[in-house]
Amino acid sequence: MLSALIRTVRFFRTPRVAATWAAEFIDDRIITPRHQSFLDYYTDRQLPVAEGIAEATGVDLAEVNALLSKLPDFLVAENKDPGMTIKWSATSELAATTYALVKLLKPEVMVETGVGAGVSSWTILHAMEENGTGRLVSIDLPTPNTELLPDVGYLVPAELRHRWSLRTGPSQKLLPAVLHELGEIDIFQHDSRHSYTNQLREYNTAWPFIRSGGMLVSDDVSNDALYDASFDWNRDPSIIGQSKESPIGLVSKTQKISS
Repeated sequence: MLSALIRTVRFFRTPRVAATWAAEFIDDRIITPRHQSFLDYYTDRQLPVAEGIAEATGVDLAEVNALLSKLPDFLVAENKDPGMTIKWSATSELAATTYALVKLLKPEVMVETGVGAGVSSWTILHAMEENGTGRLVSIDLPTPNTELLPDVGYLVPAELRHRWSLRTGPSQKLLPAVLHELGEIDIFQHDSRHSYTNQLREYNTAWPFIRSGGMLVSDDVSNDALYDASFDWNRDPSIIGQSKESPIGLVSKTQKISS
């Protein structure tokens, strides 16, 4: 009890940190619950991984299934690194979706927000290495430096890091700067804070920089942000169910809304 009180006092002695915490608390607990009118829309559209990828990309389902049958060993091995299974790591569905999209779209440049231990980053970089092309820029906050999460992206093998640039800091500040630096990207993947405000901001920040034929990917579609953004872009999102309550969303820069 005393140690918790001391940590709290130290926390609020740092005004910037306290202000950030307060803003995020309001966003998560007050604003986001007011923007959850279209959860049934996502539920009604949910598809298995292969069907969702085929719908979003227009690629034949048999080709998608062939790719998914060749997932890298580190995603399917029974004795996985403990960092692969911590609760905030990418699910098997998100990892499989990401792998297939990178193999199919062969991105030259991809940006992701949210790294954690680095399951998605490892998956993306592995697929890029197989493609023989591609560069990934990742954005995440510093880790809490725990035993299971000693460093941001610690799972990413050294032999793949030549394709990787990691920027540490808040996406609200870094994402616009990264996108302007790159000019155009092929895929954007959101997996940072899943609040309405943060998701909508990241979607709308990234969308203009995604090339025609590219893709926006979002983990944890749990509020109206993807619906609102897709409606504004005149697009139909593809929704993929996963082994947790909130699904994955894919929005193609090519396919426009069907009705």
